[in-house]
Order: sequence, then structure tokens, then C-alpha cells
Amino acid sequence: MESITANDIEEWLGSFNQAGAARKAWAVLRAILRLAYRKGVADNDVTRREIRLPHLRRYEPRVLDARQVRRLLKGFYGHALEAWLLVSVCAGLRRCESVGIEWADLDLRRGTVTVKRSVQWVAGHETVTDPKTDQSRRTVALPRFAVKRLAQLRHGRTGRLVGDLNANQVAAHYTSWCQRMKLPCVPPRNLRHTFGTLAIAAGADISVVARQLGHSDIKTTARYYLRPDLSVLRSLQRAWERLIIGAA
Repeated sequence: MESITANDIEEWLGSFNQAGAARKAWAVLRAILRLAYRKGVADNDVTRREIRLPHLRRYEPRVLDARQVRRLLKGFYGHALEAWLLVSVCAGLRRCESVGIEWADLDLRRGTVTVKRSVQWVAGHETVTDPKTDQSRRTVALPRFAVKRLAQLRHGRTGRLVGDLNANQVAAHYTSWCQRMKLPCVPPRNLRHTFGTLAIAAGADISVVARQLGHSDIKTTARYYLRPDLSVLRSLQRAWERLIIGAA
């Protein structure tokens, strides 16, 4: 271990095809090297030196605008996945959360949906776990139009909104219908990004959006969703201009 240098580590990290994988590998190696130093196995802690990590590109998912969301919802009117889509795009749920929502999780009198479980399809099997974090186990509000339509769709239904479909089947049916009907389409997980982006663009407080999305840290919300468009920036400059000119 003592023969490992900062250059060796940087060359090793550079051999990875993806920056994210390289950073995860470095986190594991760093923990091992620091433990070895604390235990006296190595006399030198190379992790104290500056290690240049591969540049991690900012993830900017493709999202829908407000008009596209309206088209998408209208295009799924009467479809078997309409209820799932309503909850997904109107509540900002994670894909694994939306697939696990049951009709019993909806309180249509209060206009809310409660996230109680996470459902994923792993290695050919469905796994049901608790939500990702304590903040992920949450009750969030739905818009009135979604509550009204969900009440019409309910008709005594029980079980999951997606019926017997698993997460992969839901994604396949959703994408296939979008293509068939020529509807605006983004991957299911990007429906969540669409909600967060539009909510902030509509003027919602970022801390409130973070709570709706179930983020543990508001920094996550800011990093992925706080991207004001040009019209918002122009409004900022008009307010700035009024302040400066008014001070004359």
C-alpha cells in the first residue's frame, strides 16, 4: 500500500469509462487506505494528497413543458395507466414509489396520496421495500383536477394503481402508448423531474418542492431543479433595474 502514489490513483481513475463509477471506486479505495493507515498497516496516508477526480457532468434530464403535460394527460384519458400517470406527474413521485401506490393510499377527500413503499424489479423479481429515506415516507397533495379524475376512476377498485404490472411493464406500456398516439414522452423517472421543474417555474418555494419530492436535503432539489429559464432571468433584471433607477 505504501507504494501507491497520487499519480497511480489518478491513472487508475482515468481508466474508468464513466466519471460516476470512478468516483464511487475512489470512495471505496479511500476508505480502505485510511483504515490501513489508522490500523498501522501503512505508514503513509496518500489520501491526504490532492487527487484529481474525473469531471462529473451535471445530470440534466429531459422534461416536459406545461403544454406537453396537458397533451400527455389528455392522451392517456381512459387508458389503464391513467391513474398511475396522474399520480406520477402531479405528485412528483419516484418511479419506484408510483408503481407501488395502492388505491388505499389515496385520500381523495383530503386530496392526498401517501407514499408507504418502494417497488422495484430486480434480477427478474419484484422487491418491495420501505421508502428510500424518512423524508420519502410522506403524504403529499394532489391538484384538484387529478383528485376529481381519480375519484371517477376509482369505482371501488383495490390493489395497486398499475394492477398486476411490474415496473418494467409499466414503462413499456407507457412508452408504447406515447409512441402510438404521438404524445410527448420522457422516461417514467423524468415525470418526477418534470413536476419539480414546473413547480419551481410556477413560483413554488424550493423548500416546499423539496418536501413534496421527499428530498432529505434541499441542496438536492436546488442542484437538479433550480434552473430558471430566460423569462425568469429577465424578470429578475427588470426588478433589479427598478431598484437601481428608483434609488437615483
